[in-house]
Amino acid sequence: MSSGKIIVQLHNFSSINHCREFVKIALNLGARDIILSKATGTAATTGVPIAQKLAHAQGANLLYLQSIEDSIELVNPDEIFLFIKKPFSKEIFDVQKITKSYSEGKNILLIFGGSEPGLTKQELEKGTAVYFDKLNELGCLGEVTLALYLLRKEIEKD
Repeated sequence: MSSGKIIVQLHNFSSINHCREFVKIALNLGARDIILSKATGTAATTGVPIAQKLAHAQGANLLYLQSIEDSIELVNPDEIFLFIKKPFSKEIFDVQKITKSYSEGKNILLIFGGSEPGLTKQELEKGTAVYFDKLNELGCLGEVTLALYLLRKEIEKD
């Protein structure tokens, strides 16, 4: 049984701190493929270079792209999960579903919106929109932490 890849993406953000912390969290929870997209303001000019240094120092891959479409084109994921609050999503995050796909060798793209609400209706149509049951106000940093922690814990069981 081969393992796929779990790729994490922070999309549509303007905070240097969100950018830096997102990458630090992802790296510390085992992510080795990270995408940043649609950064604005100082996040684009200062945050992205900081994130690139962090990723490089840990031997991880980091791409800076303009859009979710660019990410899909370049990494060609088998499955895409977009994290957003419950009113905009109907499906609960299912760690077993994702780890099953991962263990089957599929490449999975997890996309987190960096601003409120984070992702547009059109962007949400690119994959499966998910939310955390009973934890609806985590923000992108809480969501990436919880998602990667739960995935890592489930993958390490196998």
